[in-house]
Amino acid sequence: APYCAPHHSATMPALVGGGQGIARPGAVSLAHRGVLFLDETPEFSSQALDALRQPLEAGHVVIARSAGVVRFPARFQMVLAANPCPCGRFSQRDDLCECPPSMIRRYQARLSGPLLDRVDLRVEVDRVTRSELTERGARGESTETVADRVRAARERAA
Repeated sequence: APYCAPHHSATMPALVGGGQGIARPGAVSLAHRGVLFLDETPEFSSQALDALRQPLEAGHVVIARSAGVVRFPARFQMVLAANPCPCGRFSQRDDLCECPPSMIRRYQARLSGPLLDRVDLRVEVDRVTRSELTERGARGESTETVADRVRAARERAA
């Protein structure tokens, strides 16, 4: 399946398609039947993020030019990632973040309600310290164990 992860500086035409002259597909069409991953989502322009709403609803993008109209497919799964604050160090467990509450609210408000209405699953991930990652006794699950769980979940879903 396609995977597209545009940089947060991507323009609206880079995300949804368009550009000068001949209309070109954007990231939403390049991710058709795959995943569109937006890392650091609040850093994208609000105009670009708002432009994602239509293809998320319709499953396609329509670009009008003087020479005619072009329709690109855009059925994709959107995955958004964002820090809880501009510095990225906000945590319930420590005091590393120095962002004032008003700055945190403004940062989080960059993700509009209408866009977030189209997000079906939200997961908060606690900050992990370097020592927690490098602790000698800490071991994760083996690839085989995870693969078995995925296989079982797929069988249940079928």
